[in-house]
Amino acid sequence: MTRRGFLGAAGATLVSLASPLAERAFASDCGSASSCALAVLPEDGRGIYLRAIDAAKDEIRIEICVLEDPQILERLEAALHRGVSVRAIVDFRKYAELASERKHLETYLTSAGGELHLSNPLFPRSFPKIILIDRDLLVYGSACLDQTTFARYRDFAATCRNEQVLGDVQRLFENDWVYSAPVGQESHLFNPTPAISSGDLIIAPVNAAQRLVGLYQQALQSLNVYTELLGNPTLESELAAAVERGVLVRLIAPLHVNGGTKEIQERQLASLTALAASGVNVHVNGRETVGLPYMHARAALIDGQTSYLGSASLSPDAITFNREFGLVFSEEAPVRQLQAQFESDYELRTKKF
Repeated sequence: MTRRGFLGAAGATLVSLASPLAERAFASDCGSASSCALAVLPEDGRGIYLRAIDAAKDEIRIEICVLEDPQILERLEAALHRGVSVRAIVDFRKYAELASERKHLETYLTSAGGELHLSNPLFPRSFPKIILIDRDLLVYGSACLDQTTFARYRDFAATCRNEQVLGDVQRLFENDWVYSAPVGQESHLFNPTPAISSGDLIIAPVNAAQRLVGLYQQALQSLNVYTELLGNPTLESELAAAVERGVLVRLIAPLHVNGGTKEIQERQLASLTALAASGVNVHVNGRETVGLPYMHARAALIDGQTSYLGSASLSPDAITFNREFGLVFSEEAPVRQLQAQFESDYELRTKKF
């Protein structure tokens, strides 16, 4: 599926990653920038992932919540057959819950020689959503790699070739690989986090609270936030504080959380109500279709100049107990594209709470 271009704030047409122009940009614009190509899901489809997997020469390392999508897994199987090493860490709890993930990982990954670990239960959820291609490309974002994501979920994926970031992420993966375990084996009692050298990286639970709070506090004019889950008093307080200092704060979140328990639904409603009462402009989504996707994204835009994209939401555990990953970037093109998509979703795909 090809996403049509849309107008950004300055009136410039942004080109879909699925277009020939975007294909060339994916290959050429990724020099040393922290972030380069940005994909908008579900409209842009799997292209950003498939191109990265197909480019692998030596190794692919994945740390993610869910790895279930057959089309992604078929490409990983093809990579294995051409001699690429593939290792994956998936969330232990999701793996236990999802029969289709267990079946597809066996069919396409482990039976073809790929290695699979389940995340350390020390983390209630392990949701980093990172793919390392050899030692020179990172694909990251807010998307799980399941079929639902590409059918009707609003998510974002981006690429990074920054050497410092890549070094940090490689150390994170190798660390978490050592402290996780193959299916059926016990994980270690602990799971530390290696030192983080890049100031742009947000890795939970070690620095996510400090860096997200600091990011929100930088806003002087506008703060636009996507989150699926709510209920974190620290981050929600920063949204309210931004309103108090005169910042225009807008939030996009689901009214009803897919698969959420009664407790999660009640917490979501309570947070939406409190944030709206504090002056945050809250928009929520309803019925899900490709044209009206479920708002699963986790991202923020500060004054239209700096962006955060990653896996951490505003849930109670995301920044304090889970293993999560995010990256802050300020490159003009992806920031403008993310800003334009927020405006489009806010005006056309969600409604005032």
